[in-house]
Amino acid sequence: MKVIRLNRSNNLKRTVLYLRLSDEDRNKLTEDELSESIKNQELMLREYALNEGYNIVGVYSDEDWSGGDNTRPEFNKMLKECELGKVDIVLCKTQARFARDSELIEKYIHNKFQEWGVIFKTVVDRIDNSKRETKKTSQILGLTDEWTLEDISLNIRETFKAKRKAGECTASFAVYGYLKDPENKNHLIPDPLASLNVKRIYDEYLKGYGLDKIANNLNKDKILSPIEYKMANGSKLKIPLLKKYFDYDYIEKAGTYIISVNFTNKENKILHNLISFNYLTTDMKTFNNKCDITLKRSSFDRTKIYYSEKENLDIQKFKKKDFILLKENDLIPKTAKVIATLTKELDRTHLIHYQFEIKLKENLKHEKYYFNILGYVDNKNTNLIFEKNIRRKMKWSEQSIKKILKDEVYIGNMVQFKTTTVSYKNHTLIKNADKDRIRKNNTHEAIIEPSIWYSVQKRLKEKARSLQNGTIHIFSNKVFCLTCQNIFTKCGRNLESGYGYLCCKDKNHNWANCNNKKWLREDDLHNLVLTKINNMLDKYYDNNILNNLNNQDIDHNLFNDRLNILEKEEIKINKDLQNKKIYLQKLYEDRVSGLIPEKEFFILMNKYQDDKEVLEDRLKIIKKEEETTLLKQNLLKSQKDIFKKYRHIDKLNIEIVNEFIDKIVIGSYNEEKNTRDIKIIWNFTI
Repeated sequence: MKVIRLNRSNNLKRTVLYLRLSDEDRNKLTEDELSESIKNQELMLREYALNEGYNIVGVYSDEDWSGGDNTRPEFNKMLKECELGKVDIVLCKTQARFARDSELIEKYIHNKFQEWGVIFKTVVDRIDNSKRETKKTSQILGLTDEWTLEDISLNIRETFKAKRKAGECTASFAVYGYLKDPENKNHLIPDPLASLNVKRIYDEYLKGYGLDKIANNLNKDKILSPIEYKMANGSKLKIPLLKKYFDYDYIEKAGTYIISVNFTNKENKILHNLISFNYLTTDMKTFNNKCDITLKRSSFDRTKIYYSEKENLDIQKFKKKDFILLKENDLIPKTAKVIATLTKELDRTHLIHYQFEIKLKENLKHEKYYFNILGYVDNKNTNLIFEKNIRRKMKWSEQSIKKILKDEVYIGNMVQFKTTTVSYKNHTLIKNADKDRIRKNNTHEAIIEPSIWYSVQKRLKEKARSLQNGTIHIFSNKVFCLTCQNIFTKCGRNLESGYGYLCCKDKNHNWANCNNKKWLREDDLHNLVLTKINNMLDKYYDNNILNNLNNQDIDHNLFNDRLNILEKEEIKINKDLQNKKIYLQKLYEDRVSGLIPEKEFFILMNKYQDDKEVLEDRLKIIKKEEETTLLKQNLLKSQKDIFKKYRHIDKLNIEIVNEFIDKIVIGSYNEEKNTRDIKIIWNFTI
């Protein structure tokens, strides 16, 4: 049973200040006011506390957090201190700074705070939960603040919807490969560095590298993954799906980790000679030298970072001669016994920040590696609070490579509203259906040619498997059986000559469904395809072929006409589906009111379901046809470029095969004539 602690002595007024600034305030403030808002809140509260004789024991500040968000980090730290009995008074400028959610207000101000013996007071609207007469005012304010937050949320959603329809980027950060245009934050421009990595990914994939090999190559070359690149450029990354990777109490599993340390001067005075000793330790006593530790970044303008190989150093007798200065990206030797920081002077509210990369290669004993910090300032021990965060370093993966290969943003198209949240209070992500996403083409400069992108999409759907060396076979998912339409796969290799064999996959089922049993030598198929392509290239320079290619511009326009017809039909079907929803709602209303008998209601319901399924099936067919038409259009558009790219080919590779060939069909072997039909289906008309 919990004990309710009320009516504490006036001498125990341990007070914490809570400050908050969020996006809902930004439209009301100028740039100067924004920078001063948090400071002004604190000055007001400090003056009030001083006049009332309160003892300030903590300041908690959340910037860029909504008042309806119950995951605010500083907010929850403050609540924990209150629950532990370390706080007598929580002081805010207004109740809205504490929360704009009536549930949070009722839960804490009028319930938990009463249970914990904590007084909640505001300076401006004079709320005091120890006085019964302010409770109704608090509840009314909570309700109106929540209405305001709901209205703001709806207005923001509608504004974003309009921006997305106009092709403006509404994301907080640009997708990997792009930057926000400095002159227009809703417009994307290529990132000079990251865009090269995007091109490299597409290039390696077209050359036949598997997704895993591309990821390994990027990691080997120490190229930051998209998430790490964003964080290095200032992203705060509130990503629920990655939360488990971003908050560790200790390191136990092998891998690479980032340890970030922050210290903010929350005292009323300037701090001098602030020293800290940092230890990566398994026994809470000594520095552990089993890991590779690298200094990644630091606020070097005010803080110097050192290491020492001497043992039993006293933090109170810090001498520079005992230490070696570190620079960014320096690897700390395994002989180090301590990492130290020295800040000569730290102004009020100023921040110290430094970061280490820790690589744990193995941990067979399952030891827990903690990061401990001992602080010392102004020649005396002080209860310094260093905020530290341990997170796993995110590397390139198959998933991150595939995401880049599938994203239309790289051909200049903007597809937004892929996900949404349940409400302004519930931030659970919901994946939107394709029909609900907002698309706008040609909104920004493309990094990848459309013909290349569509070719990649075609290959991704083929689900090619990588070979042992991480590359993909040049005929992967290209060779099929004429008899049973099954794919031809590798089925052996001649050890003496080195060439391999291909045969129908039905061999795995003991030829239960196919009699096309004769194998095909890989080198024979290679030579045949090579000859056919070179013959085609030779004919390319024939004037008749050139004239035919020029006439294909007419065909290209026909694709546009077909796409327009499909788009109009898609709009009509979506409108019909919307009308069906309205019809269903009215049907239920008529059933409830008794206007329609139960038997007739179920007949109409069944008809509604049948009509709806017909419309949805047709919508799927239209989507597929649009995708196929776009692919054909882009392949036709690039045909001239493909022919001009090659004069004569000496050896095939997967890129060449994918550019020229849709598929190869292998017929049955004729023993009498010693022949078999092999048909090549090209990506374009010849």
